[in-house]
Amino acid sequence: MPDASFSAWTIVFLIAAVQGGFVALALLMRKRGQRLANRLLAVLLLMFSFTLFEYVMYWTNYIFRFMHLANLSAQLPYLFGPLVYLYLRTIYEQRPLSRRDLWHLLPFVIAVMLYLPWLMLDAATKAAITTGKAGFPISRIILQLLLWARVAHLFGYAVWNAWYLHQQPRVGKTARWARLINGFYLGFLLAYTSYFVLIRFPFFSLAWDYHISATMTAFIYLIAYAGYVQPAVFDGFDFTDPGAPVKYKNSSLTEEAGRSLLKKLTELMVQEQLYRNPELNLDALANSLDASKHHVSQIINEHIGLSFFEYINQLRIEDAKQLLAETSRSDLHVIEVAYAVGFNNKVSFNNAFKRLTGMTPTAFRKSHARTDDSSSGQPGAVGAQ
Repeated sequence: MPDASFSAWTIVFLIAAVQGGFVALALLMRKRGQRLANRLLAVLLLMFSFTLFEYVMYWTNYIFRFMHLANLSAQLPYLFGPLVYLYLRTIYEQRPLSRRDLWHLLPFVIAVMLYLPWLMLDAATKAAITTGKAGFPISRIILQLLLWARVAHLFGYAVWNAWYLHQQPRVGKTARWARLINGFYLGFLLAYTSYFVLIRFPFFSLAWDYHISATMTAFIYLIAYAGYVQPAVFDGFDFTDPGAPVKYKNSSLTEEAGRSLLKKLTELMVQEQLYRNPELNLDALANSLDASKHHVSQIINEHIGLSFFEYINQLRIEDAKQLLAETSRSDLHVIEVAYAVGFNNKVSFNNAFKRLTGMTPTAFRKSHARTDDSSSGQPGAVGAQ
């Protein structure tokens, strides 16, 4: 067994890995703010921290004392891109995860299945393979396929994330934070790819290997620093920004056309209640209005002062308040009200309702039931329902 020892760099990376675990735990336990976004970020942090920890174990030779940890993080990069995308989507749209999002896990699941022959080995065999005394249980072709598929997968999500951010508002704190997160993802991608390219050249040294860890370390400290200096990144930014009008200074939408489009939007929402469609997005709304999505986004931002999803959720909550307040509809369960107005699940509905009204849907219904009893002079009405 090779001698185990630490260097200055491995100590730095180990501290970063441990700190990343604590920051992730703090995010998971955080009860206020955008909880789904925080959880996605926490999972990403945990994966970076574990990968970093495993690298430290290799560099210090401590991996030979815990061989079952060897290569456990090898396929985790298949999850980095999806987690960044889902995090960006959540902070912009506040949209809950759905079953369709499970497709993002498919490449990771396939990679793990192909990697099972290694994962099922005993510690002694893994140690022999790691020291070159035994052959790897997976063919070289499959290993190379997994490696370059990981790189291609990371690049694919880099393009997807960049395209997604291009569709979103480009001013305000949310936009700046989103670009920063994606920037660190691109930095990791560059370091990760360069490692597997440079390792094939004679001038390669361990210093190049440290580049990947350096990007993960920087990401961990970014999240820790942001949580200390600007905790609003975990509470959810205000999507309306004083500088937002600058974004539309070159817009082709005239003031008169904007008023006309706003009127058409209002009429459409009142008459057809499009917001009740849980799959409604900006593209679908723009098609219904026969207008460009940029113009629709502009009138919602400038004339209503909300983002698209804030506007839709506000309409849904107003509709829900009417349904909850109607004594004739008191037999309608809260979850049924949530589905009726366009929400996919009760958690998102409760969060949006409380954010806009200051109380839960159940508390709102009870308060209106008491008001109805008081005005009708029938103190036993609530108990009879």
